[in-house]
Amino acid sequence: MSKSLPDGREGGLSRSSGGVAVPTDVSSLAASLAEKPRFTEVLESYCTEMTRPPDVSWPTNKLFGQSMRYIVCFDLIGNHARWLRDGAEPPTLTALQRKVPASARQVASFVDALRHGGYVIAGRGADRRSLHLRPSSALLHEIARSPLAFLNASERILPASASLVGRIHDDEVLLCDLLGRSAERFHADDVYFAPFPTIVQFAERDSGYPLLAAVMGASYAAQSGSTPFTLPLTYAALAERFRVSRQHVGNLLIEARQRGWFSVAQGGQSVVVSADLVREFEGWAARQMALYRVIAEEVASAD
Repeated sequence: MSKSLPDGREGGLSRSSGGVAVPTDVSSLAASLAEKPRFTEVLESYCTEMTRPPDVSWPTNKLFGQSMRYIVCFDLIGNHARWLRDGAEPPTLTALQRKVPASARQVASFVDALRHGGYVIAGRGADRRSLHLRPSSALLHEIARSPLAFLNASERILPASASLVGRIHDDEVLLCDLLGRSAERFHADDVYFAPFPTIVQFAERDSGYPLLAAVMGASYAAQSGSTPFTLPLTYAALAERFRVSRQHVGNLLIEARQRGWFSVAQGGQSVVVSADLVREFEGWAARQMALYRVIAEEVASAD
């Protein structure tokens, strides 16, 4: 079953467990998800997931909560996934350095830190000369944190016949494939960051995106009249949770107020988010939910 999309492509429809037609085109599915009554409710839950305390002692929000470092990990996983799937170019440091838009020295230094922390395993290739970089289970699950949270959100709105997020979370081969296919789409057409400039500006700062998630989660919680958001928006609470300085938190909040994105007042008890940022964040979230739902369906069907 297909329908013509505005750009002339054909978008298919799949069936959820409830017999509801689910678009398989990312743009159509994103629009469908955003118009559902539970959209902001599940978005608040997504924000809660993205601001929960880390499971390990490393400052993961600071380590991975910055776009360039995240992309290095994303591409490292993508290289390994493609090599597993079709025997493509071996996942070496050189291959990674060619792909990532950062200096070779920066990439090498960061990969060395990941190896030291146990997030990357380096092993000899078949030629016994090259070192293949393999993501650890910890790295896979940390980088998949947001993708799986978005996938879970999509399934809460439009249930699948069997839980995709549960199946993929518990199978590291499928999880690696999910992230690998995501990396391929990112390099083919940047649907992740390009349409969302404010999201990008936060993502480029240490722990900027998790802090934005905290602010948006608090805003949704206040609108719903439910219990207060799980993380107080005080300098001390945000700095402790994201392992950054109070000054860094203050700089992010002050800049956000000056740019008219949002303001936090009354010791973190009051938050006002601009309508433009709400639209951008919800557009970003809907597209991420749709993107990972479509890729998850691909991964599950290919298994």
